[in-house]
Amino acid sequence: MTPDPSPNSRLPDRTRLDVVTNEAGAPAIPVDPVEKILSRAGELSVLPQVVCQVTEAASNNETSAKTLESTIQVDPGFSAKLIAQANSAYFSLPNKVTSIREAVLFLGLDEIRRIAMTVGVFDMFVGKTDEESLRRRAWWRHSLDTAVFCRAAAESIPMVGEAEAYTCGLLHWIGKTVLDRFDPALYSKVQKVVDQGAPDVLAERAVFQCDHIAVALGAATRWGFPELLVAGLDYFTPAHDHNPQNSLRACTALGTRIVRFVRSGHPAEDIGMELIPGWILDSLGLSENMVKTVICTGAAAVDSTPGHAL
Repeated sequence: MTPDPSPNSRLPDRTRLDVVTNEAGAPAIPVDPVEKILSRAGELSVLPQVVCQVTEAASNNETSAKTLESTIQVDPGFSAKLIAQANSAYFSLPNKVTSIREAVLFLGLDEIRRIAMTVGVFDMFVGKTDEESLRRRAWWRHSLDTAVFCRAAAESIPMVGEAEAYTCGLLHWIGKTVLDRFDPALYSKVQKVVDQGAPDVLAERAVFQCDHIAVALGAATRWGFPELLVAGLDYFTPAHDHNPQNSLRACTALGTRIVRFVRSGHPAEDIGMELIPGWILDSLGLSENMVKTVICTGAAAVDSTPGHAL
């Protein structure tokens, strides 16, 4: 697992404003690298509209199956993916689902919302070349594993909602694929430095003048996500105040660390507390003994989750 950089190596900001000059050579308006990347990424930095609508509708407990069905069926591609997910071995439904209405009734609002977010984000991790696809598939697998871990961990953490934890785990690396699509050749340079042991955020800042977390925060803001979810994506920066939003951020930070550790071939119960910064435990209100239980529960959920039919 890649260690966090030392405090002295952290940059004060995640972005560096590039100052451009006008025709007279005078300084002009600084260029925000995150805005430049999101603007040039175009549709890549926009969550599909139907996903936003389905997520919002499924978040309302008063939404009827008919209303949700009408929201979903306007997008044939999304409808097909939803039915495929409902029929996957993971759900083990007694009968095959053949319609959106059946999928909604079988799965329920919470599962529909989770699937909507998952399938909506998946397309953003598809590469055009073998090299791009390889790293993006690895990012997708890590993101999905982190989402599963965070949702399972949230069951034992009263101040963290399971749905919000899943969403933040799923999206916490979305900035990587936006940076990669913005300039794959540049991200290949980042990847080479990371493969040599450098922290990804520092390598990204050196190449792009910003990192994947800043891009994810910018994208989530553009998508109109509530402040709680945006804050939950800021998993790298230590939180030392008592803001309630820190618990979701800490859950994301814990999830990404444990998934890296476990996917490196180590049993979850072998993780040392030195790999978990104190601010995570403080924000989650967990003792060392409690966090061990949460870690094992989340890791077991990841191990028991098969691949999704996307």
